[in-house]
Amino acid sequence: MTRENRHFYEFGPFRIDTLNRQLLRDEQVVPLKAKAVDTLLLLIQNRGDLIEKNELMQRLWPDSFVEEANLTQNIYTLRKALGGDYIETIPRRGYRFVAEVKESGLPDPDFLIIKERTRTSFSYEEQANDANEFVTQSDSRLASAIDISPRALLPAKPSRSVLARYWWVVFLILIAVVVSVVFWWPRSPRIPFANIKLARFTTTGKAIKAAISPDGKYLAHVVDEAGYKSIWLRQVATGKDLQIVSPMHTEFFYGLTFSHDGNYIYYVNQEMNHLGMLFKVPSLGGDTTKLMEDVDSPVTMSPDDKRVAFIRGSPGEMSITIANIDGTGETKLAVTKSTDEVRLGPTWTVPPAWSPDGRTIAVPVAVTKSQETYQTIQTVSESGTRKALTSQRWETIGRMEWLSGGDGLLVIAEELDGSPAQIWHVAYPGGMTRRITNDLNNYRDLSVTSDGRTMIAVQAERKANISIASAGDTGHATQITNTNFDGLDGLAWAPDGKLVYTLNTGDEENLWLVDAKGTTPRQLTSHGGINRQPVVSPDGRYVVFVSNRTGRQHLWRIDIDGQRPLELTHGVEDSAPSFTADGQSVVFQSIATGRVLRIPISGGEPVALNDKACAEPIVSPDGVNVALVYRPTPAGLNQFAIVPSAGGEPRMIHELPAHYGRFGWMPDSRAICYADKQEGVGNIWMQPLDGSAPRQLTYWKPGPIFSFAWSRDGKWLAFASGTQMSDVVLITDVGR
Repeated sequence: MTRENRHFYEFGPFRIDTLNRQLLRDEQVVPLKAKAVDTLLLLIQNRGDLIEKNELMQRLWPDSFVEEANLTQNIYTLRKALGGDYIETIPRRGYRFVAEVKESGLPDPDFLIIKERTRTSFSYEEQANDANEFVTQSDSRLASAIDISPRALLPAKPSRSVLARYWWVVFLILIAVVVSVVFWWPRSPRIPFANIKLARFTTTGKAIKAAISPDGKYLAHVVDEAGYKSIWLRQVATGKDLQIVSPMHTEFFYGLTFSHDGNYIYYVNQEMNHLGMLFKVPSLGGDTTKLMEDVDSPVTMSPDDKRVAFIRGSPGEMSITIANIDGTGETKLAVTKSTDEVRLGPTWTVPPAWSPDGRTIAVPVAVTKSQETYQTIQTVSESGTRKALTSQRWETIGRMEWLSGGDGLLVIAEELDGSPAQIWHVAYPGGMTRRITNDLNNYRDLSVTSDGRTMIAVQAERKANISIASAGDTGHATQITNTNFDGLDGLAWAPDGKLVYTLNTGDEENLWLVDAKGTTPRQLTSHGGINRQPVVSPDGRYVVFVSNRTGRQHLWRIDIDGQRPLELTHGVEDSAPSFTADGQSVVFQSIATGRVLRIPISGGEPVALNDKACAEPIVSPDGVNVALVYRPTPAGLNQFAIVPSAGGEPRMIHELPAHYGRFGWMPDSRAICYADKQEGVGNIWMQPLDGSAPRQLTYWKPGPIFSFAWSRDGKWLAFASGTQMSDVVLITDVGR
């Protein structure tokens, strides 16, 4: 005999057996590789505590050198198997098991399990004698009434009729058992999109929005052709296309929504410096009808198609607004202020989602507390009561759609570690989350059929490389980088003629330094999340940039060689840094307050330049002015404006044009420059401070300019140019 050393951990519907090293769900084995089980056990045994990535890798592979990707794959495998928010990612650091765990199945200290094989035999005669010996006097009447002799213990031989009746009874019992099992045995619920098949549905790279009809027969998508956007309808079975809305010159196109009966398509677009407008068009083509204005997101339909809900942004607040389908009867279901801890519609172009029973609306929210900012999902009842749906935390949330049964949502979301936006399933009302896709693509739109078996999404990808051109001959540029992901989110000149730029690698975006010839690039940041919008101090000593490495988007400072990182700001969310001419301060935007602030290069308390809501500040090379975006009235147009670098009232220069990335200054500080995108062509334009008409400086081929910068002496122009590609993919649930 040996004492059994067995241990169980239980959490949710799962139990892990440490002896057999098996994960069970509802007593069914969940297939996992041994190393994934080891990873899960380590996390569970240290539940509630952060385990650094290096420690995990050392304990899992003590005698081997492996890359971090092996650990990442194990975590992904576990999340896919568990299907919930059991494992929390701490960006750039490690992982933590956050669910409640119950230890069970521990053996009694006195309980022994017999391992050896044994055999037991019986003797009727001995049993009979023993039985007679133990009949007491008080049991004598019972003993006399029961014949316990060996002959009496032997069964009588049954007749054929008795045997026949016996087998018929057995047969009927078996039939009853089978029927009961089939109809009454508890069944595990089907997991939506547990096994998927992806098929690319468009191949032009120009499909920016899409929706699938409830019956799955038609796909509507928006095509962006050099800034002109049109709506097309494709028959899924035949692949035939029909243009139902002619090309229109509009800057923003927020999305498409089919009515539940599939007869109409609703869409929202917005011209630069105008309010968003909601339109309706018959699905198979026809006249377009304008329904209402001041709509800041796609709409979600009530189950009876009589009302719509959408996000509306106003100065200092965001609301879920409900209106009749003809635009009348507007009411605000829920409202939050920009200073609230929990704020509705953090990305206002993402719509809410109306549940199939009409009783609940799901909406993304931004949460700011305990020095952390994240997005999650809340539900809003008919009375306006808000309630958290899930404990999952994301960096950003995109479009959401309910499954027709009302038992869950499909959601596009980006994790806190900065990995690409993927498609998730969120159970309702339990809130358990599970990632459906796991690839390097970014998903930007979402729609699902009424049977919940097919969905469509838009996969998007940006690519860019950095080139340098002489100021006197911008038509002949020299490409100096070639990774295809350079300068997408900023570049800046150092005084010695080198460039600091961003480089996207997997789920990180880091800063690099390179000379003007593109030789000997050097990495400045690593394992620090998303780092973007770099600026270099006038003396070339420091680089200031935006980073989310601590969970919030703050300004950070490093030396030009990447050493001595220092967190400069500690607000809710900060952006758009720019050095003052003396290099002693940094001007930046507080996104939460909508103010432009100035902070010393050594850190400290920021000071507002004025009490106006402004954005995208950048200091002129001579240090006299700060250019920024300013809207003088809620109903007014966004304007280029300047304020004195010491602070003061904005002075309007010109209506804000559509542009890529951040704008800048001409080297002589007499004009603002920007990468225009009115016609989908990335060229540099300049806007004189006297308010005269803007003037084109470059004449490049069509394509976006993601970032650009003039050298300090004004002799060179560096720019990151490339492509923005997006196509529709059809995703089928092959497990249903």
